[in-house]
Amino acid sequence: MKKWLKTIIIIFIIIIAIGILGGVAFYRYREKIELILKRPDEILDISTPVVVYKAGLGLINESLILNGDVVPETEVNIYSTVPGKIKDILARDGDEVAKGSVLAFIDRSEAGLTFAPTPIESTIDGIVKKVLMENGDYVTPQLPLFQIININYVEVVVHISEKDISRIKQGIETEITVVSYPNKTFYGKVSKISPVVDPVSRTLEARILINNSRRMLKPGMFGEVRIILRRRNDALIIPLSAVIDRDGRNVVFIEEEGRAVQVEPLFDIREGNTISVLEGLVQGQNVIVIGQHNVSSGDMVTITEVLE
Repeated sequence: MKKWLKTIIIIFIIIIAIGILGGVAFYRYREKIELILKRPDEILDISTPVVVYKAGLGLINESLILNGDVVPETEVNIYSTVPGKIKDILARDGDEVAKGSVLAFIDRSEAGLTFAPTPIESTIDGIVKKVLMENGDYVTPQLPLFQIININYVEVVVHISEKDISRIKQGIETEITVVSYPNKTFYGKVSKISPVVDPVSRTLEARILINNSRRMLKPGMFGEVRIILRRRNDALIIPLSAVIDRDGRNVVFIEEEGRAVQVEPLFDIREGNTISVLEGLVQGQNVIVIGQHNVSSGDMVTITEVLE
């Protein structure tokens, strides 16, 4: 048999085989093919799944966050009015004392002269922070004998950078947290502002007064202070994660009728993981917070979860 005839026969056999296999495949998948041809929109889903947050009204603060040390509002040193030897110490570290209570006695007696013991009295109500002498010590009016503190009110000392000085006023509300009570917030107000800036640190000292009647705050504690510069009670708030950069602009995507719509709101206060909006969004709109990086304006989207 000639070579060209063999080639024709082989090609013919291959064509028959392909036809048989194609027919088998068609009958096997005919139902699926017909389903795709009849209902293409239901099978081919090109929408992007997203999670949305319903924009709502709430409280937001613009704050200046600083660190500070807790100190007693009142701390005094107690001195003797006369020289002599310490005879009896009646108060010890940590003791509660009242104004006028006797803390110790001084013996002024010398060779040939005897004097009645002279009492050393507290000048304030408070707690003995430190006893600075021992029985038998010779003291003079120039030496402090006791340190007394009152911690019914305490102060937190903070240092404000020069660029923020103009924003701090007496009476501004503050919130304070300390490591010892991580789930507790203490409230106070700016009570004192130094009239001078430290020339080395370029900061201004301010003191925040806190009611400490339960004496939870102890002098020496270290706290984080939020000075509330501005507060809005009815701000339109969205998660900060909703804001993304597109071509150098801060934009947000919202969902409207199953499609993503890009908007460019006017933002205001940022606090933690939230930000308030002045213009460009309204209460109740679905703001895309997951999936916004994957869409463009007009794209079809499918909401998988709604957060509030």
